[in-house]
Amino acid sequence: MRNLEIVNARVRASLRPAGGLVAAAVLVVLTACASGGRRQSDPFATEATDRDEIVIHVRNFNFNDATVSTIVRDGPRRRLGIVTGKSDATFTLRWDFTVPLRLEFDLLASVRCVTEELAVDPGDTLELQISVDPSQDPSCR
Repeated sequence: MRNLEIVNARVRASLRPAGGLVAAAVLVVLTACASGGRRQSDPFATEATDRDEIVIHVRNFNFNDATVSTIVRDGPRRRLGIVTGKSDATFTLRWDFTVPLRLEFDLLASVRCVTEELAVDPGDTLELQISVDPSQDPSCR
């Protein structure tokens, strides 16, 4: 299994000088190989159910509810759902192509944040972590 950690470059640059500030407001971990609870499948099988979707785990450390959406290229937002404050949620999205994807979360009565584009392939698993105070992130407004 290969894990790639992708942090918004603007967040990384703003955290270096501050040293002890809050870790990244948005951390997206892209897992290149299927793992954990996902069943192992024959890569040569004709059944492509594991490969025609992506899984998005969202960990909301903020007290406010977050509405999570996806943005493909410059297309419209696709609402995945709501993650209540201080909880986790998992979303499965049909994904049978390879294109860049952005994740967006909108905190109730607070900020809206959008990740940088991520190269996402069918079968990938992404993790989005919403920090306690994402208002410090320059990608949030």
